[in-house]
Amino acid sequence: MSWHNWFLPHKDTHKKAHLLSWEGLIVYILFFILLQVGFSVISYTKPGILGISGNIDQKILIELTNKERQKMGLSAVSENAALDKAASLKAQNMFAENYWAHFAPSGKTPWDFILGSGYKFTFAGENLAKNFTNSDDIVKAWMASPTHRDNLLNPKYQDIGIAVEEGVLNGQKTILIVQEFGSTSGLAAKPTVDVQGQQIEIAKEDYNSKPELNLVAAETKVNVKSLFDQYQVYKTAGFSVIVLITVLLTLDIWVLRKRGVFRLSSHHIAHMALLSLAAGSLIVLNPGAIL
Repeated sequence: MSWHNWFLPHKDTHKKAHLLSWEGLIVYILFFILLQVGFSVISYTKPGILGISGNIDQKILIELTNKERQKMGLSAVSENAALDKAASLKAQNMFAENYWAHFAPSGKTPWDFILGSGYKFTFAGENLAKNFTNSDDIVKAWMASPTHRDNLLNPKYQDIGIAVEEGVLNGQKTILIVQEFGSTSGLAAKPTVDVQGQQIEIAKEDYNSKPELNLVAAETKVNVKSLFDQYQVYKTAGFSVIVLITVLLTLDIWVLRKRGVFRLSSHHIAHMALLSLAAGSLIVLNPGAIL
């Protein structure tokens, strides 16, 4: 097999270049598998090397939250120091126990942090986000999710607390955003917490027995920039493959036309459709997630 057959149509059979065939597809798949394996090894051996950098502002998140509430005719929520503390405690605990969830592996609940901050609520709720690069996208993501939207627009809430913390989660530098809501007034048979659309009533004995927690710096917190952003690497690699395939398709058409054997086929259309789909997927690729 001649090396130029990987890039140009076969001289005799006019078969497509190997990088435009199933062999090429296998090469691309292996490339991205090796890339993922490499990232996994780096995350395990050098925690914090991989990660993203963002520009998330706590005050802006509160402003954007209140804008969404006011659009629906709801009263604005006020920043509360105890809920800020609860949000920070929750974020630091996720780093310390290395989890991404509303409930910790050790059994800690969202209301453990709220009550532990000294905030005695009637109603409360929690929204989580991670690895967004700007404040606006976080609120948009919460508003696009029915359960998060209902929590953010809950008319019973009066107060809000938000924490934006950076640390190492699963070997990668991660930005965690915790949004806590609460109200100390209103009528409720039992104190209630909204977690992912589920209304959880808190037993009085559990409510009254929570000790106040101290806010301490998490040992897993990092203050240095990660060396590179794996999501940008994925995007760069993906667009590089797209450019390569585009160039090969152009060469394929040019060479076959020059040989006088070119015909637009379903293969060309399929390649162009696949390229468009891949490019669109890469453009919207975002490391951000909500919970």
